[in-house]
Amino acid sequence: MKVAHHLARLEPIVLHPLHGIDDASWHRAPRRKWTIAQIVQHLAIGIDAVGRGFVDLADASESSRISKPHQSVLRHLVLGLGQYPGALRAMPDAKPDDRPDADLIVAQFRMGVEQLRELTETWPRERQLTRFITHAVLGDLNVPEWVRFHYLHCRHYGQDIGRRLRWLSR
Repeated sequence: MKVAHHLARLEPIVLHPLHGIDDASWHRAPRRKWTIAQIVQHLAIGIDAVGRGFVDLADASESSRISKPHQSVLRHLVLGLGQYPGALRAMPDAKPDDRPDADLIVAQFRMGVEQLRELTETWPRERQLTRFITHAVLGDLNVPEWVRFHYLHCRHYGQDIGRRLRWLSR
């Protein structure tokens, strides 16, 4: 149930606050900060990559989690306690373009969320728990853990989106 709730919250957290903003506002930000478009693209890249990664694992056999002790501790802090560390830096493959197209990134975000929703609704629970994709900091995560991560990640960046919107309204 939590997985479905977390997936259902992603769009309201990230996209709903952006209804009605003009094109120029997508691409303005304080110095050395990401624009709203860059934030959304960063989130979309991650969600889309994880969804596609699990689709590729659909026919793979069960696997066991591989992670280092410090990754287990961080995984517990982030996923268990919901404490998203703000000091994490985006991995190179998740860094946004200088000026992403707002329509394309919104579509990519929605398609990635839908792909994860479909996995959680169609894969047997055991498959969701025994297929892993590696997170660079947290180690191997299964489907429900990735959904929890994306929920916390979007919640974290949703606060940044709110700050950008307040900055734009000054």
